[in-house]
Amino acid sequence: HTSSSTHTHNAKMSFHHPLLLLLTLTLTLLTLIPSTTSNAAGTETLIGITGKNFILLGADSTRGSSGGISLTSSTADKISVLSPSTVAAAAGDAADVDAIISSLEAHCVIREYEDGMMGRDVQCVFHGSSGSKGITRSGGGSGGGLDVTSIAHLARSSIASSLRSSTPLQINLLLAGMVPPPSSSSSSPSPKLYWLDEYGASQCIKYGCHGYGSNFMLSILDRGFHKDMEMDEALELMKNCFDQLKGRYVINNPQKACVKILDENGCRILHL
Repeated sequence: HTSSSTHTHNAKMSFHHPLLLLLTLTLTLLTLIPSTTSNAAGTETLIGITGKNFILLGADSTRGSSGGISLTSSTADKISVLSPSTVAAAAGDAADVDAIISSLEAHCVIREYEDGMMGRDVQCVFHGSSGSKGITRSGGGSGGGLDVTSIAHLARSSIASSLRSSTPLQINLLLAGMVPPPSSSSSSPSPKLYWLDEYGASQCIKYGCHGYGSNFMLSILDRGFHKDMEMDEALELMKNCFDQLKGRYVINNPQKACVKILDENGCRILHL
């Protein structure tokens, strides 16, 4: 009887041992896989709203220490002009943001030179003759260079490729651009907005946001957005989003948000 009990006990142990091993491995893997609620932007906030003939981008102006809780800057400008017709709002690891934005800017300038345009880094060239006809300025017009769709594909490719390396890029992007009409059309440029996350997902959207604050802002954007919004309406919606963050978000920005508008005349700063 004693021998039979020992044999049964050993059989149970041998049966449970693989289960315990499998459970241990599963728990270990779960700790290595990022949570579905993780966000490279973290406590930073990015908002994009597409209007009738413009795009509104907003971002908080704080910059924190990597992985820490200390505030390192409260005057950061997270919205960068990549080309005369394309603007990027970026949040995430400061080094990754700088690397991606610098790379996109360089590609835009190189393509402008290849298309016979002056690069964005050149303000004007004087040909020797007097008057405005002797001056060629960079900026105006969008007949060359990379469009926002090409820039979005380039950024997505860089982020997706980094996922297979030991140092994946921790960055979230909102890419806004004015798409020129066909040469045979007399219509004005149309706005286009792309949403990209740290996993290389890319989506063309009408409005969107990044950061933990999106838990509050998405419902506001869902309710307040409509097609062909006027600038005053979009600006009021943007203001409402940041006001909600001030009242409900546990982390408050000590400075006002940075808001920029992109339209056929270029990019400029707006005040909420």
